[in-house]
Amino acid sequence: MKTDTTQSRHSGLLWRSIFFPLAFIYMELLFHIAIYGSAGSSILHPLTFALACGLTLSALTSFWHRYANAAIAYLLWSIFTIYYIAQFVYYKIFRTFLSLVSIGGAQDAMNFRTVLFSALRSNWYIIVLFLLPLICLIIMNRFWFSFGRCRIGQKPGVLRAVLVQLGISAAAWVLAICILAVHGTAAYTPYALFHGRYVLELSMNKLGVMVTTGRDCVTMVTQSSQSKTFELADIEDNQSDAQTAASDINAASADETDFSSASQTGGSDQAAGSTQADEPVYVPQVDESIDFQSLYNQTDDEELKSLTAYFSGVQPTYTDEYTGMFEGYNVVFVTAESLSTYGISREATPTLYKIYHEGFEFTNFYNPLWYHSTIDGEYTNCLSQYPASSKWSFEASADTYQPYALGNMLNAQGYKSYGYHDFDATYYDRTRTHPNMGYTTFKAIGAGLDIPDHVMYSDLECMEAVYGDFIQDDKFNMYFMSFSGHLPYNYDNQYICMINREGAENVLSGKGYSDEAIAYVAAQMELDKALEFLMDKLEETGKLDNTLFIVAPDHYPYGLSDGTYNELAGKDIENDDFELHHNQFGIWSSSMEKPVVVDKLCSSVDILPTVLNLLGADFDSRLLAGRNILSDSDELVIFADQSFMTDKIRYDASTGETSYFVPESQIPDGYVDQMIEEVENRLYISDEIINTDYFSFVYSR
Repeated sequence: MKTDTTQSRHSGLLWRSIFFPLAFIYMELLFHIAIYGSAGSSILHPLTFALACGLTLSALTSFWHRYANAAIAYLLWSIFTIYYIAQFVYYKIFRTFLSLVSIGGAQDAMNFRTVLFSALRSNWYIIVLFLLPLICLIIMNRFWFSFGRCRIGQKPGVLRAVLVQLGISAAAWVLAICILAVHGTAAYTPYALFHGRYVLELSMNKLGVMVTTGRDCVTMVTQSSQSKTFELADIEDNQSDAQTAASDINAASADETDFSSASQTGGSDQAAGSTQADEPVYVPQVDESIDFQSLYNQTDDEELKSLTAYFSGVQPTYTDEYTGMFEGYNVVFVTAESLSTYGISREATPTLYKIYHEGFEFTNFYNPLWYHSTIDGEYTNCLSQYPASSKWSFEASADTYQPYALGNMLNAQGYKSYGYHDFDATYYDRTRTHPNMGYTTFKAIGAGLDIPDHVMYSDLECMEAVYGDFIQDDKFNMYFMSFSGHLPYNYDNQYICMINREGAENVLSGKGYSDEAIAYVAAQMELDKALEFLMDKLEETGKLDNTLFIVAPDHYPYGLSDGTYNELAGKDIENDDFELHHNQFGIWSSSMEKPVVVDKLCSSVDILPTVLNLLGADFDSRLLAGRNILSDSDELVIFADQSFMTDKIRYDASTGETSYFVPESQIPDGYVDQMIEEVENRLYISDEIINTDYFSFVYSR
């Protein structure tokens, strides 16, 4: 009886050819609305590719015995369902999409399972909607349809069904690809994203989850999202351009630097070769030993040739009035977890306030959130290169030579370098990346750092445990990746928020902040206490005046609930994809007599060359992706979706819209296209520097 019932259910071609395409279309539409809030014209191509995916899955579940067809259908659709949910939840937590390379870190991410469970609870209804097609598939298979072989006719019926399904599926893919040009073929259109450079964020929006995942797989395997070839620049022309630039800069040196709204009188008289009697002479920041022509000719590797050709055409930055201002100083460099200028105040975080507002104050600084959250933010801060979505760039850098990492640079000058992180040593493999940057002593939880485990770890307790390592050194360089500012921001399971709750509530009373906003400030107060403690110890040993502090965030606090960041900012920034990343970083020493306010447009990638310049280090500015902010370099900020800002325009890659900071008539012809190409080149070059271990080639390591 059971067999008869099963056979009576329809097993033909039609139901699968309708169900799976509709199911994929539903999933893409739901995902688009859940992430972006609406379904505009950009939904066209995700839906056409969803149709093709559905027809392909229909074909794959039609050829075999009904048990095999059912097994394939349930297995694949369960995987797709989980993947859609994972992408959605990951975005809700980290405000970026899940690249396949990040799946390898899933076990580490379970350290934050309370955050995961919170995201699941708050979005349960969306997750149920993602589960509906799977539920419908089970019900339909149970009561109406079976997964028997599809037939058209009798004896050769299965073969006919196979050919028809494959033909329809292939036609759907061809159609989906052909209509990509509907929106044109310009940069960042669906056509360009499919055929050209892979951009994770834009691809999700304009091509959909399934096609983006396919592109992600290819990019992860090939280790590159695009291939580019550059031609060797004319060396004589470059020298002429450099001489002209040097003349222009030195001619203007008598004028006050236009990005500085306050002068600094406590700097070294040796900076940039200046004297009180003579105007300073500014020189290009290059390594004279590097001969790009010779490097180009000595290799047969086409990628190394192309990279060398690119760098041969890059204009260097020049020394400036602040060059060498802190030469010989001890260094404390902090990458601060989720730190935002909107959470810093004189009352709640006085030490951070001092570093941010009484030293070099960078008011037009942007802190882009990259593909892999903290590790990409730290990578950008430390190595002045852009990360790639197809890999953990920091982890990959551990197998490369990094001569311009601050530890390696200062160790060559007789410094001793130390690195610390108050979380698990295995997380993001920092036990490899940080020693490779020159932090020969590196401690983290499970690797030499023994501090109390409160589920969260305390920055203050970390500093109390490690300061003795370096405080007596003649010249030390200390790097600290903080942790206390990590999400979540509540008083239920965040120890740091709980212990600083009373202090935060006292100083923030009357401001109308929500509990979450206050908890966020409470979390950052722990870093403030850690820095205050270190400054006190340095002052006791007479070393505070000779120590330089650099504090930079890794990303904006995406762990705050919707609306809370607006509370802290006092304005709506969450709906502005540019201002969301507007932040600050600080460079400070107690030896500074006055603050220096820097209004120049800059970002995280510019931190390292700026610090090297202030320390008077010799480096080749052409080889870093960032630029010394204090120099006369061009202004450019690049975001993860390849949107960008200059001093003239703001370009939104997701919409193709350009906003102007100056009258449009002042923009040179072709400027936007030129900058789009420059953005693509810089991202590509940073990726290939790691892929090829380019610095080893340059320095014959």
